[in-house]
Amino acid sequence: MNPKPVEISFPPDDNQRLANLCGVLDENLMQIESTLDVSITRRGEHFNIRGKVAQTRLAAWLIQNFYRQANHNLSIEQIQLGLIEVMNP
Repeated sequence: MNPKPVEISFPPDDNQRLANLCGVLDENLMQIESTLDVSITRRGEHFNIRGKVAQTRLAAWLIQNFYRQANHNLSIEQIQLGLIEVMNP
């Protein structure tokens, strides 16, 4: 049985912030996917995360945390650092 995907939604009126979160060609999301072995799909401000329960919860937490920081561009290095910090507390 596949676990139910984790769903996250953000305010729809902040496209620039969503673009900063996702990165160029969704590279930030792909980095989270590959590090945590999850699948992230997005339609507008709605995100669905699939994978093992612990990883999907962690990915959801990270995406929400990165969204709070997304008033400016988030570099792939910032995403990688955030991932390292949560993977090696």
